[in-house]
Amino acid sequence: MDDFLGIYLAVLPPFLLLGLGGLARKLKWLRAEADASLSMITIRILYPCFIFHHILISNITIDLTTLGFPIFGFTSIVAGFTIACIVSKLFRLEKSEAPTFRFCSGIFNYGFIAIPVALTLFTPEIVVYIILFNLGVEIAIWTVGIFILTDGKLNLGGFFNPPAITIIVALFLQGTVGRNLVPSILWEVITALGNCSIPIGLILIGANFYQLFGEFKFSPFYRVEISSLLVRNLIFPVLCLTIIYLALVPEGVEWLNEVIIIQCAMPAGIFAVVIVRNYDGDTTTAIRTIPITMVFGLISSPIWLFLGYSLL
Repeated sequence: MDDFLGIYLAVLPPFLLLGLGGLARKLKWLRAEADASLSMITIRILYPCFIFHHILISNITIDLTTLGFPIFGFTSIVAGFTIACIVSKLFRLEKSEAPTFRFCSGIFNYGFIAIPVALTLFTPEIVVYIILFNLGVEIAIWTVGIFILTDGKLNLGGFFNPPAITIIVALFLQGTVGRNLVPSILWEVITALGNCSIPIGLILIGANFYQLFGEFKFSPFYRVEISSLLVRNLIFPVLCLTIIYLALVPEGVEWLNEVIIIQCAMPAGIFAVVIVRNYDGDTTTAIRTIPITMVFGLISSPIWLFLGYSLL
């Protein structure tokens, strides 16, 4: 799939599911009061089943090379935060805006949009590499990210979440007994629940996205919006593709090139809004930062994916 149209069509289904979620919220089929419970089910049941299923069916060897993938995920988020810090200073964002802007624009949508796009463009094994990569992303968000958002406070409690714990348990099982301890009936349930995680997650994100747009107001002189597009839709992708072009990815981790291509093309992660609210951040800045990157992502994401795919 090396033509632009094919890549654009690969990006479209997740965005269509987002649109379906927005439509469901507009028609009041998916009400806001259901968000909390549905989010709990997705994060604590469906997505862990998705992770568990894909790690245990994979044929990849769990060694120092694959276990090093979280380091790259951690580094990618720290790079995003660094770019966001520089841009926020260049655009002289307000002191009340800057921490939330740096946090939200520094995080890409690393799961629910990235994985279905990756499955369309590459072989199924990439899902496990993205999952490993995302473990480092989670660590960076709940350590460096919270430190930035709260201006110096640190709380590691959020890192011990069901997806992170599932990754560790599944890796242990995959490296030892594999699926042998999982009864076939239970395996069918895990597979069915895992298959629901991405569609339901995207519909839920779309519903929240629609609600965010209802609260959206442009910042003075569009400083936050322009800064967000620079960080998420331009500078970070250029940096990532430059790394691939210069062949800076270490030998033995060639899969990292494909993961980088997928992740660099992603808009800002909408789940960051939830974290901002929980830590009393500037929700208005979060709403100004994230939706604009997703709207422009319909144009920018296929372009970066096409250029990255061409480099491969």
